[in-house]
Amino acid sequence: MRRRLGIALVGMVTASLLLAGLGAIILTSVADRANDEEELREQTDAMRNLAREVTLERADSTENAAAQLLRVTRSLNLGGIGLIIYSPNGTQIGGTFPDGVTADDLDEETLRSGGVDSGQKDGLIWAAAAARAGTTDRLVVLTREPDPTIQPAFRWFLLASAVTLLAAVLVTIRLSRRLVDPIREASETATAIAAGDMSARIDDRHAKAGVELADLVGSVNTMAGNLERSRALERQFLLSVSHDLRTPLTNIRGYAEALTDGAADNPVAVGEIIESESRRLERLVGDLLLLARLEGTGFAYNIAPLDIALIAEETVDGLRQEASDRGVELRIRRPDGSVRAEVDHDRFGQVVANLVGNALKFADAEVGIMLWFAEEKIHLAVSDDGPGISESDLPHVFERLYVSQQNPKVKESGSGLGLAIVRELVDGMGGTVMARRATGGGAEFVVSFPPTER
Repeated sequence: MRRRLGIALVGMVTASLLLAGLGAIILTSVADRANDEEELREQTDAMRNLAREVTLERADSTENAAAQLLRVTRSLNLGGIGLIIYSPNGTQIGGTFPDGVTADDLDEETLRSGGVDSGQKDGLIWAAAAARAGTTDRLVVLTREPDPTIQPAFRWFLLASAVTLLAAVLVTIRLSRRLVDPIREASETATAIAAGDMSARIDDRHAKAGVELADLVGSVNTMAGNLERSRALERQFLLSVSHDLRTPLTNIRGYAEALTDGAADNPVAVGEIIESESRRLERLVGDLLLLARLEGTGFAYNIAPLDIALIAEETVDGLRQEASDRGVELRIRRPDGSVRAEVDHDRFGQVVANLVGNALKFADAEVGIMLWFAEEKIHLAVSDDGPGISESDLPHVFERLYVSQQNPKVKESGSGLGLAIVRELVDGMGGTVMARRATGGGAEFVVSFPPTER
């Protein structure tokens, strides 16, 4: 690519030089010839006046008169001069045309009218004018070679062109490195990433090559970082889900074998344990299936104007036993009257359940649920008094595969699906959700919806 770019740039510079230089030379040559012809016409007109004053006693004295005129015009840089004498009847009686010009080249009408005739022939510039002196007509013809200054100009043009091309080559080499190297390295990095090397990056020094290349370098490196992080999260997710699946399966298998072998002292208690572990498996598999449906295009919501405070209270009441088993108190605060928003009843209840369930895993003694109006929206916040969310976790807590760096006290659901489901459900119902550190130092999740009066 660098070679093609270099050839293209040098070729463009060369073509521009040829067009500009040769065009300028041609135009200058044409203009110089026109100026030389005009100057020769003025000199011919002056020589015509001088020819009127020459006295010719005999026809053969024309040669001497021409020689006199030639001596006079040597300082005028003329190539040739001719003085031709005509009798009253139009017969040439003396003189000769200068080399390169004949009588056929002249325009008789112009000469008879007293004008100056001129032209160019075989690279020679000529001008002619007629004058009457006594009984004879006298024709003065001057010639001149074109100004040779165009040849030195052409040589200077060639020298300047060579210097310009050399500079163009040097600039092209430097420019091609600045432009092509980042692109080539980006291609190599993308190939390495496609081959599975998620640590591949483009050197940041290429970001100084320009805004566009800096954007390219930044985009590719950001993409690589996101892919590397996604790969790590996927691995973390698989390990977590495998653990969450293996633990209840191991318990179920162990107690089932105990029942089969007759080693269980209390079959009813064993059955309850197997039932509890089965529900854990069912809950985890259900979360996986739900998240897959939410990320698809066929998931439907039954949106209606509902009292979300009432839904939140019902959901919280269903979780009080679990909270009590953990030694955590659930406190809910809500404004007086109904708090209505357009939501799906079951899905909003699932949002509250997931947020409270997540808070229960981290809380020390209390989980708070609060609803309020602010900034023309209804807000529901679920907070806990646990260790809180680290700054590094905050941007990622709602990601599908993310697991917080803080370990919950109870590890029965560490797959990181609950909050991801919350985000998908809230987005699907037209609301927003955010995570932040609570005032008391724990974690707080805030869900917001536009209110409705219906």
